[in-house]
This record gives sequence, structure tokens and C-alpha cells, in this order.
Amino acid sequence: MRLPRRAALGLFVAAPAIAQPKPWPSRPLRCLVPSAAGGYEVYARILAPRLSELLGQPVVVDNKPGANGTIGMQEVQRSPADGYTFMFAHVGAISISTAVYPNMPLDPVKDFAPIAVAVTSPLVWTANPEAPFRTMPALVEAVRRSPGEYRYGLPASGSIPHLVAEEFKYRHRLDLPAVPYRSTPQSLLAVISGEVPVTVDSLGASFPHIASGRLRALGVTAAARLDRLPEVPTVLETGLDTREWLAWYAFMAPKETPPEAIARLNGAINQALQEAPIMTRIRELGASPRLTTPAETLAFIRAEQTEFAGIVRDAKIRVE
Repeated sequence: MRLPRRAALGLFVAAPAIAQPKPWPSRPLRCLVPSAAGGYEVYARILAPRLSELLGQPVVVDNKPGANGTIGMQEVQRSPADGYTFMFAHVGAISISTAVYPNMPLDPVKDFAPIAVAVTSPLVWTANPEAPFRTMPALVEAVRRSPGEYRYGLPASGSIPHLVAEEFKYRHRLDLPAVPYRSTPQSLLAVISGEVPVTVDSLGASFPHIASGRLRALGVTAAARLDRLPEVPTVLETGLDTREWLAWYAFMAPKETPPEAIARLNGAINQALQEAPIMTRIRELGASPRLTTPAETLAFIRAEQTEFAGIVRDAKIRVE
């Protein structure tokens, strides 16, 4: 039976409206950094204001340190996979931790969705100016001549400087014991004071001390010489390294985060990294912006994780 037009209209008006999903993002976003304030989080804080503008919602950077990044990463892992919580973490937490910590409660490759590798930074070997070596070949010669006499400052167990130093020792059969410190500033200060003669750490942290003359640069781990230290050779060109070593920092999200949110975040990050004020600020800190897709990020992280696991195994690296 056909309803009268007035009755049909009444039924149409009475039908419940279908709720339209809100466009993403519709509320503030949280960028968790699984480390203490005052370190590599500076890159996230440089990017956050511009990401807020590009996404149309505040992006709040929140530090959650502990257990070499594990505590903060677990919090992100347990967060709703809706794109509103993501993290900015370092190479040690993402691609080294699973190799050096036998009871690691998560696997960043399996438990997170990659967004972007956004920043990279070369490392630099530095020595106390009074140390009896001025170059990397001279360091190797001195250690071979006096095994165990020289020690290196270790800024953080399970970090990229840790793997670089231990891989170097393993490959050249050097007796160069590590002296662990709780942070980069502490290990650099130990070299400056003469407590230990040498260390390796990020260019950004080391450069101010090199520029002031309190540290001597022995070699950089980049593929080519650096504009900021043009007179310092790369370790590759001395023949003592087989690959470039970079610290790197990546954005990742909970595993099931919608691809649309990942794509929006990736696009905003890459756009911000190409803008002159942000590029300049990152380079002033001794690092470089890097543009990657989520797929490229995943492939890079997997490759690094595989290589680091081999180094940890071969060099018998242990984290106390």
C-alpha cells in the first residue's frame, strides 16, 4: 500500500540522522618521546609548532623516560590506535634494543606502525686535547701498543655510540674498555676532564666542545667530510670503517593506526622538514632532515635492526 505523501514525509523526518565521522584530527595530538628532557627531543619540539599548524590541532610533546625508551614505547603501544598518540624515538630504542636486551617486552618493527625517519646525525670520535693521539689511526696504534690502558667514555648502554665503539673494537681487535656514564653530557665531561681519554657521540652534542677547544675531533662517522668540521677526516677515508654510522630519529604510531592518519602525519612531517626555518635549525644542531615514506621507514628500520643484531652477536655486546 502506498502511503500518503504527508505520512511518508513524516516518516522521513522522524528517521534518526546518521552521524558523520569527524575529520581527522579533531582534537589535540600527543607526541611521546621515550627519553628524558634535554636530549634528542629538541627535534620533536622544533617540528611540533609547525605540525600543529599543518594538522590544524595542537601537537603536544611529552617526555616519558625509562629503561632506554622501553617505558615510553610501551605506553604508546597500549594507546588507542587512532592517530592521536604517536612517538618520536631514537635508533637505540627502535633498532638496537631488541638485540641487546634479551627480555625486551616489545619489538618496534612488529608492534608499531612506521611514520617517518625524520632526522639523522653523524657521530664524531673525540679525545681530550692532551691525549697522545690526534687521529683515528693514532688511536688504534696507541691502544694496540698498550692494551687495556686506555678506556672510552660510554654515554649510554645500548645506544648507537655503544654499537659504533664496540663494533670498532671488535673489528680491529682492540682492548679498549668502556666506562659507562648515565648520559652524553657526563661522558663528554669525563673526556674533557681527563677521566677517560676518548669517546664517540653525536656531532650536535660534541661540536660546541670541539669549537671551544675542550675536545679534539679525531674522525667523523659520516660518508663524507662535514661542513662544520671540514678538516676532520671521515673514519671511512682512513680505511678504519666499513660503513657510514648515523644516529637517527623516527616517528612511529601504535600498530593498527589507520593508514589515512599515518599518511597525514607523514605528509605534515615531510613538509615541515623542507621549510627553511626548520631545516636551518636542525642543521645548526649538527643533524640533517630526512624525507621518507612510511614504507621506506619500515624497510630502513628492519635493515638497521638486522645489521645491529649481527654486530651485537659478533662483538658479544652486553648491557648491564
